[in-house]
Amino acid sequence: MNKTAIEWCTHTWNPITGCKHGCPYCYARKIAERFKGSKAWPKGFEPMFHPDRLADPGKVKTPSTIFVCSMADLFGEWVPYEWQHSVFDMCRRSPRHTYIFLTKNPYGMRDALKNWIRDHPDDARNIENWWFGVSAGDRDYSNTSQYDPVAALRYVPSKNLFISMEPLLVNFDVIYLKEIKQVIIGAQTNPDRCAGLEAVLNVCEAADKAGAKVFMKDSLAGRWPDRELRRELCWPLNKPVGVPA
Repeated sequence: MNKTAIEWCTHTWNPITGCKHGCPYCYARKIAERFKGSKAWPKGFEPMFHPDRLADPGKVKTPSTIFVCSMADLFGEWVPYEWQHSVFDMCRRSPRHTYIFLTKNPYGMRDALKNWIRDHPDDARNIENWWFGVSAGDRDYSNTSQYDPVAALRYVPSKNLFISMEPLLVNFDVIYLKEIKQVIIGAQTNPDRCAGLEAVLNVCEAADKAGAKVFMKDSLAGRWPDRELRRELCWPLNKPVGVPA
């Protein structure tokens, strides 16, 4: 478990690392490949399970907001249910924290959570502090014939749904955010890329129509001239926004 400078959470927790999506802008892959062969990254970005990290949330006594598997996709098609089950179970054992889950595979997220609820029916009502999101800013799915990750997210059995538009690389002409409570928007860094102000405004307009909150990351500061960044969050945060813990 690590404290983090990510503006919308206080900690990151990586009981699983690695990913096979192959996104060209992935910051995690760059870090993993840089330190390949080290204790933390013995196999680089190949998916790995780290059982020794499972108990970390229980060691943090102050209620915190934890980004789960920031260096992986917990719901990738290659991740065994047993790994996912172990992570959910440890979240259940430390209910004082808020847990943020983010994926590019919302159907995998749906299946994993449904299976866990099936196996833990008495605990299903005690996960109000778990948030489930999909990363959806890198390609235009306005055409209804294309795969729509936002629509897929609605099949996840939770009322706590959010969208991460980081990096926001395309300008969505149409985006429906019904049932989505939170939208996070950010630019790509190193190299710096973003679809531009109009794209940001379009997402904000869609969020406002849906009644969703908007959180803009610091990377948008130069693209949001003469305005304060919107810093609305549905979940609690016990550190000053934009200040590393």
